[in-house]
Amino acid sequence: MNIARTKVLLIIVLFLSGLRIYAQNNKDYFKTQIPLGELTDAQLKEVSGIVAAQEEGYFWVHNDSGDGANIYLIDRQAKLLKKFRLEGVDVVDCEDMDRVKINGKNYLVLADIGNNLGKRTWASLYVFPEPSANDSLVISKKDIKTIFVKFPGQKRLDAESIMVDPRDNMLYIVSKREFHSTVYAAAVFKGVQQQYFTLTKVAELPFTFATASAIDPTGREMLIKNITQIFYWKRKPGESWAGALQRKPTEVPYTVEPQGEAITFDNKGTGFYTISERPFGLKSYLYYFEKVSKSADK
Repeated sequence: MNIARTKVLLIIVLFLSGLRIYAQNNKDYFKTQIPLGELTDAQLKEVSGIVAAQEEGYFWVHNDSGDGANIYLIDRQAKLLKKFRLEGVDVVDCEDMDRVKINGKNYLVLADIGNNLGKRTWASLYVFPEPSANDSLVISKKDIKTIFVKFPGQKRLDAESIMVDPRDNMLYIVSKREFHSTVYAAAVFKGVQQQYFTLTKVAELPFTFATASAIDPTGREMLIKNITQIFYWKRKPGESWAGALQRKPTEVPYTVEPQGEAITFDNKGTGFYTISERPFGLKSYLYYFEKVSKSADK
């Protein structure tokens, strides 16, 4: 972790802590977070992305900038089980990951989308078959597809969060440093041979510094978080995300993590998880937020 960057983040945390957006407050959607296990492995000091693995009780995570093209498998107690390396891939600043199902097969998407200095025009997505715990430690370069995306116009935005809608495989990326973090989209998983895509603006959000996002397995619920808050939307039948995001979000009760930049729904739609970096040696936990069943169909 860069010390100067950490100081800037601390200032932003203090600023955001005093800035409350006009959100609905409804504590009936999710229960208070509970810690499942402490992340202690020395290889995982800057976890920036997480997605629930297809194998129940496991999670894929990755580090922020400074690590190579690696993904890590952890269990529900945040214990590191295995490290996988993407062969032949050089990353700049991986910030998030998600899953996409194509022709009935599960793929992981590692998003090299960080742009702190505003120098990058194109960001990279690395798409590869989701490994199992017993697979080789090296993901072959022949199995990795690279997709390039950029923001519209001349924008060279920084982003830390992606999500894939399981209903139509649309990719969504949320910008970080705009005054209003903005959701962008592109149909990058439509089976075409195209490799370069320009994102389209979907909606502006009533907050800034978005660091993580997720869509649930049904494609009906969305979470977007910044350093200090987590926001929740649920779209109506037949409604687009562009329409749903025009409504005020619900703010999920959340105790701030040291530097929380990762969020994922579970695979059953019964709750979601967060995990954080470990700045200044602070502790990081895998947290679970259980959905309140009575609110599931509201």
